[in-house]
Amino acid sequence: MVPLATFVVVAALGSSWWLTNGAGGLPSSIATALDALPGVDSVAVASGMPPTAEVVALADAAHLSDEGREIFYATQPELLDAEAFAGRCTDGHAASLFPRSEVVGCYSGGTGGIVLYAPTDPRLYGFVVETAAHEALHAAWDRLTGAEQDELEPLLEAEVATVAADDPILEQIAGSVGENAENRPTELFAYVGTLLWRDGGLAPGLEEVYGRFIEDRAALVAVHTAWQGALDDMSTEIEAAWAAAAPQETVNAQERAQLDADRASVAYYEESYDAKAAEVAAMSADQRSRLRLAWVWWDGTDLPMAAAAETLTSAAGLLSRDAANLSEREAALVAAEAAATAERARIEALVADLKALQDQLSPTPAAG
Repeated sequence: MVPLATFVVVAALGSSWWLTNGAGGLPSSIATALDALPGVDSVAVASGMPPTAEVVALADAAHLSDEGREIFYATQPELLDAEAFAGRCTDGHAASLFPRSEVVGCYSGGTGGIVLYAPTDPRLYGFVVETAAHEALHAAWDRLTGAEQDELEPLLEAEVATVAADDPILEQIAGSVGENAENRPTELFAYVGTLLWRDGGLAPGLEEVYGRFIEDRAALVAVHTAWQGALDDMSTEIEAAWAAAAPQETVNAQERAQLDADRASVAYYEESYDAKAAEVAAMSADQRSRLRLAWVWWDGTDLPMAAAAETLTSAAGLLSRDAANLSEREAALVAAEAAATAERARIEALVADLKALQDQLSPTPAAG
């Protein structure tokens, strides 16, 4: 193996000795109490620092086995917010759970420690669980013998070779490996272990090793599917909502324009009616009795030639009809516009919520 890998193996051997030699001088009462905790062994707290409830909960959610928990607890995982996480993962095996994102967690083979970025929104807890499992598998890889690693490498490569060319895992692996080709095996072990599953499991030899550290790997991969699926569902809901809202807003705009045009037409005809009614009223009784009028209304309604009084009466009826119609249309349109405004506000709130979640996936605030 290359010198770096040799160093990692030496560090792992040292950690293995430390892990299997008790609680390092802890009082027996404390060691016994720790042993009583689910999944907690005194070997995992040789430094005198028992795993926190938060760390134990992560191990539970990641479906770690007893051996997996032992390794995970021994790394003294730190869960940090974005500010505290900054600058903590400049070396070691780093996890980048999205092709677009920065590092969100790391395991240092030299110190044997794990550092995890933890978003504050509880809906992203699965994201933290996935990062924790990823780093725990790095630590587990370091504890495998060289022969075990050599046997697993071709199995891992074979599994990755089966994924679609556009599968994000390929870009994630490439991003984590970077220019350090010697890190590819451990990155494959971590990414495949947390992200790849098919009915019946992967290669038996691979699942056998994973089974040492993870009790239910299908459930672990489902953690990723769940939180990523929730974000995808939000995006799908937003797209569907916009697709439905946009045509309605267009219809509202068209109806508003038509209503304004019709209102202007009615106003013009009302003025014409008032002028004609005043003109007729100014005539003598004899003139009025002999006057006949016809009118084609603004909407095409035909008022045939008839006595002036009859035609004006019909026109007045049309004006009353138009006033009622415009009022009804205005009320309905105002309600439709209010509903559209409320729906736009709802969608924009969904967009803001999704963006806030997406922003929290990265410990570095987005620019702009």
